[in-house]
Amino acid sequence: MKRLILTLAAVLLASGCNQDPGPLTVSTDSVPLFPDDPGRRNLDQLTYQGGIEISSETPGFGGWSAIEISPDGERLLAISDGGAWLTATLEYDRNGQLDGLGHPRMAPLRDARGEPLEGAAGDAEGLAPLGGGRYAVSFERDHRIQVYDIGEDWSGIDTALPEPYTAPPGLNRLRDNGGIEALAPAENGLWAGIEHPAVDGQPHTIWHLGDGDAVPHSMHLSDGFGLTALARAAPGELIAVERYWSRSTGNRIRLTRIADSALEASAAGGPGLGPDLLGELDTSMTVDNFEGAAIAEVNGEPHLLLISDDNFNAEQRTLLLSFSLRSGDG
Repeated sequence: MKRLILTLAAVLLASGCNQDPGPLTVSTDSVPLFPDDPGRRNLDQLTYQGGIEISSETPGFGGWSAIEISPDGERLLAISDGGAWLTATLEYDRNGQLDGLGHPRMAPLRDARGEPLEGAAGDAEGLAPLGGGRYAVSFERDHRIQVYDIGEDWSGIDTALPEPYTAPPGLNRLRDNGGIEALAPAENGLWAGIEHPAVDGQPHTIWHLGDGDAVPHSMHLSDGFGLTALARAAPGELIAVERYWSRSTGNRIRLTRIADSALEASAAGGPGLGPDLLGELDTSMTVDNFEGAAIAEVNGEPHLLLISDDNFNAEQRTLLLSFSLRSGDG
């Protein structure tokens, strides 16, 4: 089912910051998890709870690389590697299946002078709440972490200005397209992870950032997979999105779970531990370049939502999928 959504909220795009505000038109299509078996919903330890493909002809729409969801599961906040914010409401059917998007609104990420970020400066990749309406945003190419106070209702996306946040050491040595992709709230700070190991063949580095310190931890990912997102699943527990891509096989996505305590043990000199597999998506399923993840409560149970970055490429899609955690073999 296709839906067309038109909002008259201001649209100030980073790619066209001098244009007048205008309408943002977004359309959505419901998508099954298994195109060849639309009724199938089980995926290892996950159950599919609906998903949509999102499209818009508005210039600058796309590249959504990280998301947060309001605790009640009703609102979406996203950032784009084109230097933009997106807010919207999430729509569900009577069974709690994600089936639409409403009231979309875009605005540019701004620099400390209030000017829209452009080019490498606007390549936003990670997003995490700090409380009180403040959000940490990580950037690659121009590697850094900044904090924006957009309010708990997110009404400040048009005007929020950044403040610096503690950054890991050695950011200047990271590859342009291999910066801090993953952010998640931690006790007294943030967890921050880069997409690929600093040294090939070594574990991924996940930093705990807080109180002016950056403490490195280790996590083993599957060979060839990069870390694209972290989400706070529960106290003491993170969900990671691991991505593999090759021209011959396309996208593969692993969704895994790791305890904070396992990361902390690695900082104390223990081995870097591998996370537990929740589910894996491959090209037989509805899959694309998933880079953002968040947890929200829907109908009284936690749902994991994933968003894909279409790289502003007409051959890729912006997908928003929802899963609930379950026990059993699937």
